Amino acid sequence: MFQTFETSARPEQGPPRLAALRKALAKAGSDGFIVPRADAHQGEYVAPADQRLAWLTGFTGSAGFCIVLPHIAGVFVDGRYRTQVKSQVDLAHFTPVPWPDVKPGDWLKQEMPTGATIAFDPWLHTKKELTELETALEGSGITLVPERNYVDAVWADRPAPPLGPVAIQPIENAGEASPDKRARIGADLTRS
Repeated sequence: MFQTFETSARPEQGPPRLAALRKALAKAGSDGFIVPRADAHQGEYVAPADQRLAWLTGFTGSAGFCIVLPHIAGVFVDGRYRTQVKSQVDLAHFTPVPWPDVKPGDWLKQEMPTGATIAFDPWLHTKKELTELETALEGSGITLVPERNYVDAVWADRPAPPLGPVAIQPIENAGEASPDKRARIGADLTRS
């Protein structure tokens, strides 16, 4: 995959997409949903089929996430993107949140009542990220719930995932032989 600088999302696309997502969440009985920029591989480059944050909000920066609630949709971005987000999202429907100055746990406690359930796609978040958020929410009555991806459920014209050939990289590029890397990762997973 190669990086391009073509913008495929526009601010005016966000409001109807947000409404569809909120409708799906309400039907499922969830109070909110976390939409990361990340894909299942946590890579820097995200395939068009995995650009859920850009599709929903219009924001195309390389870092950030959105937490959609019934009354507010916060787009969390760091200092690099605070100007960009304001030009790419519909500010009447999406609220830029200065992250990491404002932590998602603190924001959720401020915005949601006790007993709220916030859904997330477990394929798109790291264990560390979820542990930090769960710790921040302790005692608040707000619960994180692994669910299906509700963005995917409402994204009718979602592009197909990449189907290009997979190529084994030479050791000079990979830095470690495949069996050694898999054994190391397996050992890390066992310890987790």
